[in-house]
Formats: sequence, structure tokens, C-alpha cells
Amino acid sequence: MDLARPLIEDFPAHPDGDPADALARAVRARRAALGLTLRDLAARAGLPEADVRAVEAGHARPTLALLTVLSRALRKA
Repeated sequence: MDLARPLIEDFPAHPDGDPADALARAVRARRAALGLTLRDLAARAGLPEADVRAVEAGHARPTLALLTVLSRALRKA
């Protein structure tokens, strides 16, 4: 019996095994669905546009605080 904890790559939400890429796609898709520009999302989240751009490019290793701020900004109608 293997009691090892599963890796994030093992979850279906990350079929490509790359959580940063999965996050990038999810943020871009939600931003587009809301009709927001990068600048709009950055302003709503209170972040520099470069930070949002890095997340959407899959180049960021976001902290829990960054994910929380983005989540709240993307949840607003």
C-alpha cells in the first residue's frame, strides 16, 4: 500500500503536468470571459501589470497571496 501523497501533476486539473501553464490558461480564459484587458485585471487586483503578464505567460511561481488577489479580482462581475 503506497501512502505517498499525490503530486500536483497527478491531478486531472493539470493534464499537461505543468501547473504554471494550467494557471496561465485559466487566468487568461477567465479574464477574456469577463472582457478585461491585462491592465484592467491588474488594476482590479491592485497589482503591477507585469505581475499579471508573468502569471498569464506561465513564468510566475505565484504565492498564495497572489493567487488570492487574482481569484478575488476574477470573481467580480
